[in-house]
Order: sequence, then C-alpha cells, then structure tokens
Amino acid sequence: MSFHRFVYVCGWTAVALLAIVGFAAFSTDPAQTSSSSLAVDPSWGVAVGAVSGQGWLALAGTGETATMVSQEPPATSAPVDTADTGESPNVTVATGWLDSVEVRALVERYFASADVNRAVRLAWCVSRFDIDAISPSTGASGLFQIDPNSWSDLIQDSGISGKSDIFDPEASTAVAAYIVYQGPGWTYWDCQS
Repeated sequence: MSFHRFVYVCGWTAVALLAIVGFAAFSTDPAQTSSSSLAVDPSWGVAVGAVSGQGWLALAGTGETATMVSQEPPATSAPVDTADTGESPNVTVATGWLDSVEVRALVERYFASADVNRAVRLAWCVSRFDIDAISPSTGASGLFQIDPNSWSDLIQDSGISGKSDIFDPEASTAVAAYIVYQGPGWTYWDCQS
C-alpha cells in the first residue's frame, strides 16, 4: 500500500469516526440515550470539529487556519405570550440564542410568505439569532438589530401592544416587518440577505 493511499484511508477513517461521535454528541432522541449509554458533552463535538478542520487545512497545505467561535448554548425555552392575539402559544423562544425553527415561526407571523426566507437570513446576518445582541458600533439591539433611538416610535407605529422591550424577539420581528413594509424597506439593514 502506498503512503498516499494509507493517508487517504486514515483520513477518511478519522472523518467517519468524527461523524459518529458528532452524531452521538448531538443526539436528542431519548430512545438512544439510556443510563448504560456513553454520555457525551455536546461542546466536545464542537471542539472535535474545530480540531478536525485545523487538520484538514494543514493537509491541504493552504497555510490558513480555522477560527473557533465560542458560543453560549441557548437558555431554557419559554412560551411566547400570545394572549393578546388569541392564538395558541405554539412558538417558543429562548432567553438567548434562538434556533432557525424558532426564528422562522416568529417571522411567518409577521412577514409575507414570499419574504420569510429573506427575513430569516436577515436575522441571522444581523444578530446570529441572538435576541440579546447589541451592536458595539451602532447600539442596534435585538434579534433584528433595531436602532434604540427610534425603537419607541417604531413600536408605537407598528401597533404592537404590550410588547415594548427591544430584546423581545416577537416585538423585534414585528417592528422589522413594519420597517420592511411601511418604512425604508430592506435597506434599513446593511446585510446582504
């Protein structure tokens, strides 16, 4: 067996093992977890992925390095208060980062169906789905990074009652929809969504 073939086989074996460990680390199926199964810390999967990426960059010989981004896990989810809309509380939001399903559920309530994907991409671009995000350069805050200086006018003009916190993801989404449809439009944000 040639050296290149050996390296190729070892590399793909490592990838397969990392995939197995990654799937095990992020498995949320209760049927797969039991007291006798191996408990794996999900953050370990992120570290293994970062090391794997560094290894593949080194093998490629590009001279580039990967940067590992630290991200706090989402906090416990809580139901959205929908008492004033009469709808059932089927959307849950976290008190930190939201996942794409949670953001999509919020966006679908306020944006036209043709604009849902664009609005989800915009939220990712401006805040990485962090409802507590604050721009260090502009002070823009919340899921859709709304300017706090114009927040009180925008929340009032959008007609959202009882939701006045700039960090409330539902209020931020409603104001973002108002900006898109009744205000300056998508150009309010610098992101190319």
